[in-house]
Amino acid sequence: MATAATLDPDFVREVLECPICLETYNQEQLRPKLLQCGHTVCRQCLEKLLASTINGVRCPFCSKVSRMSSISQLADNLTVLKIIDCAGSGVAAAANLMCKSCRGRLPRRYCCDCGLVLCEACAGDSHRNQGHDVQTIRLAAEQRRRDLGGKLAALRDAMGDIQRKKAAIDSVSKSLRLKYKAVQQEYARAELRLQEELGRSRRAFSASMAEVEKLNAQILEEQTYLLNIAEVQVVSRCDYLTMRIKQADIALLEDASSNDEEELELKGQLPTILKLQDPELIKAEYPKALEVGQLTTKGCTVNTDEEDGQELAAAASAAVPVDLYRDIDMIAAVEDSVCSSPGSFKSKSVDGGGASAKTTVSGSSSGPQLCQFVKKMGCKGNLPGMFNLPVSICVTPQGEVLVADRGNYRIQIFNRKGFQREIRRNPSSIDNFVLSFLGADLPNLIPLSIAITPQGLIGVTDNYDNSVKVYTADGHCVACHKNQLIKPWGIAAMPSGQFVVSDVEGGKLWCLAVDRNMGVVNYNRLCSAVRPKFVTCDPSGTVYFTQGLGLNIENRQNEHHLEGGFSIGSVGTDGQLGKQLSHFFSETEDFRCITGMCVDANGDLLVTDSGRKEILQFPKEGGFNILIQEGLTCPVGVAVTQKGQLLVLDCWDHCVKVYTYLQRRRSSTC
Repeated sequence: MATAATLDPDFVREVLECPICLETYNQEQLRPKLLQCGHTVCRQCLEKLLASTINGVRCPFCSKVSRMSSISQLADNLTVLKIIDCAGSGVAAAANLMCKSCRGRLPRRYCCDCGLVLCEACAGDSHRNQGHDVQTIRLAAEQRRRDLGGKLAALRDAMGDIQRKKAAIDSVSKSLRLKYKAVQQEYARAELRLQEELGRSRRAFSASMAEVEKLNAQILEEQTYLLNIAEVQVVSRCDYLTMRIKQADIALLEDASSNDEEELELKGQLPTILKLQDPELIKAEYPKALEVGQLTTKGCTVNTDEEDGQELAAAASAAVPVDLYRDIDMIAAVEDSVCSSPGSFKSKSVDGGGASAKTTVSGSSSGPQLCQFVKKMGCKGNLPGMFNLPVSICVTPQGEVLVADRGNYRIQIFNRKGFQREIRRNPSSIDNFVLSFLGADLPNLIPLSIAITPQGLIGVTDNYDNSVKVYTADGHCVACHKNQLIKPWGIAAMPSGQFVVSDVEGGKLWCLAVDRNMGVVNYNRLCSAVRPKFVTCDPSGTVYFTQGLGLNIENRQNEHHLEGGFSIGSVGTDGQLGKQLSHFFSETEDFRCITGMCVDANGDLLVTDSGRKEILQFPKEGGFNILIQEGLTCPVGVAVTQKGQLLVLDCWDHCVKVYTYLQRRRSSTC
C-alpha cells in the first residue's frame, strides 16, 4: 500500500486561510464562502465588501462581479469546512496541520523551548510572554535541516574513517601473514642447514670408524698369517717325531747317535703383543637441548590514518620480492625497435627501461616516480602486430592483451609470445552472404570498446550496426544484441560474468547476461546518465562511467570517437548511484576529455585524459595522482596487468606504451 504524500505547508495555508484577512476559516464568522467565480473568501471579509457595493461583490482577485443581495445566497466551501471539521474532531491527518495549542488555526510559529508549532495568537499569548524562543516555521525548519545535515556529515566522515581503518587493518593483516611466512621460511632454512651439518658430521664419523676398522683388520690379518705358519711347522714336526717313534730300537738308537736333532723354537716367534686401535666415542655435551632458532618479538606501531608508505616489515617484502612484471608476458629479449619487425609484438625487460615519467601526488606536492617507460610496441600499418587508430585495450587474467584496432576493422589478441590471432566480422553470416551475392563489399567490424569476462567471452561494441557482439576466445560469434540500444559505446565485464554497456545517445547503462550456447538471455537497465560513454568495473561490481561531452581541442581530423566525458559517476549492482568525480576534481585541476578508464587490483581508478595527455589515478580513499605526464599524444585506453605493468593505448601514435606500475601499499612503523 502506497503511503500518502506529505502536503506542502504553503499549499495548505492557501486552502485553509482567507486570502484577504489571512485568518483561518472556522464554522462561524470566518465561514468560507464561494464566489460565483470560484474563489473563496471568509464571511467577515465578504460582509465588508458587500457593504461598499450594491447588488453584488467584485472579486478582489479576478475582478468578476458576483450578483447577490445577501451573503446567504452564496454557497459554503464544503471542502474547506470538511477539513476544519476533521481537525476539530481530532483526525490525525488534519490535526497535524493545525496549531498544537488551540487546534483551530494554522501554525505560523515554532517554539524552540516547547517544540510546538503555534499560530500567531497562541505564540504571543502563552509563549513569547514567558520568554520562550519563538521563530517562524521556515526559519526553524532550515535550522533543523542544518543541524541534521551537520550530524549526517559527521556520521559519513566517521563511516569513511572506519572504512579506511578497516582497509588499513586488512593491509596490516596481509603484511603480518607475509611476515609469518618469511619467519617460517627462515626457520626451515636454518633447520635445513643444521640437518646438512649433522649429515656432514655423520659422514665424517663413519669415515673415521671405517679407517680404524681397516687398520685393526690389517694387524689382525698379519698376526693370523704368522700363527698359521707356526701351526704348519708344529704339525710337520709332530709327524716327523711320530715317524721316528715307530722305528726299530736299533735304528732309532743309531739315528740318535748320528744326528743331533734341532729343537723347534716357536715361543719366540709367536706374537705376544698386538698394537690395535681401540675406538671410543667422546660425546659433545650441550648444556640444554639443541635448538635451531628462537622466536623473538618487538613492539610494532601501525598508523591506520596513513595512506601510502612502506610495508609493515622490510623482511616481509624482502622474503616476497616485488614483481615488477618483467614481461607482458610477450617477452624475450627482442630487437631494439618493434617497428622493424611488424609481425612481432614483444617487450623488453624492465631493467632496460627508458625515460621515467613525472609523478604528481594529490595536491601540489611532488612524490616518487610511480611509472617508468619500458617499451613502445607496434606501429602504424595493417599487418599483424600493427595498428591503425586503436581505441580500446583490455587484459585477460591469463595475461593475454586484447586491442580494438578500429582503423583495421579487427580485434588483435596477443599472448606471451607475441601476436596470436585476430577477430573480424563473422564471414558466414546471412547478411554477408547476401551482400557477396549482390557483388557489394562485405561489412566490416568497427570496434569501439572491448571487454572480456572471467569465463572468456569477449564483448565488443560495433559502430557498424550499433550493436553489441559477443565472441568466444577463438573468434566465434555467439550473440548480437541491438534491442533498445541507440548508440552503444563503452562496454565492461562484471565479476559475475555480465556485460555493462553504455548507450551514449540513449542516456542509459544496460546490463547484459550472455550464455555461450543461448546468446543474450537477459538484459535490464542499470541506471540513467547524461551521455555515458566509457565504462569500467571494479572487483566488487561497482561500475564507473563517464558523463557529459568533453572535446579534445587538438582533434586533428574531427574524429567522433575521440570525444570523451568530463565527469565520472558510479553505480552499484543494485542500481544505486555512488560517489562522483566532478569536472573540477580538485581546486586547480579539471577533466578535459576522458577517453578511457580501468580499475587496478587495489580498487583505484585509472583515467586517461586525451585533452591533458596524462594518466590520472584516483585512490578509493580520495585524492589523486598524476602517473604519466609526458610521452603521450592521444591516450585512449589503459589497462593494468597482474604482473605490475601499465599498458597505455596511444591512438595517434598507433601503438601500446608499456610502463612500470607499482601498486600502493599501506604504511606502518615498527
